[in-house]
Amino acid sequence: MDETRRARLAQRIQEELSTLLMRGEIKDHRVNSLISFSFVKLAKDASVARIGVSSVLDHRAVDAAVAGLNSGAGYLQSRLGRTLKVRQTPRLYFVADHSIEEGQRVINTINELASNEQRDSSSEQTDGD
Repeated sequence: MDETRRARLAQRIQEELSTLLMRGEIKDHRVNSLISFSFVKLAKDASVARIGVSSVLDHRAVDAAVAGLNSGAGYLQSRLGRTLKVRQTPRLYFVADHSIEEGQRVINTINELASNEQRDSSSEQTDGD
């Protein structure tokens, strides 16, 4: 499968899974509606799809959602098979994506360093007067 077609299929998978989540068709109690699907990576032959799951919630909620989604992967795969109209529906594997949490931690560190630097420079100015 060429790169363009794989990218288009990955986008469709992400959209369809998001639609199923928003409609409440994923019934597992571990899957919260505050999760999102951050990426879809397809194998070269499109037989396997790795789907990143992220959330603004803590990492335990994301890990629980991943477990719930992996337990219902067969159902989700069959639902995708009905809408995607491809010869072979990719096997779904959900993985936790903690990049939002890591990004927030980096931003907090940068803000903390900037405020410390600003505080140090203002104290140097008052000492110099």
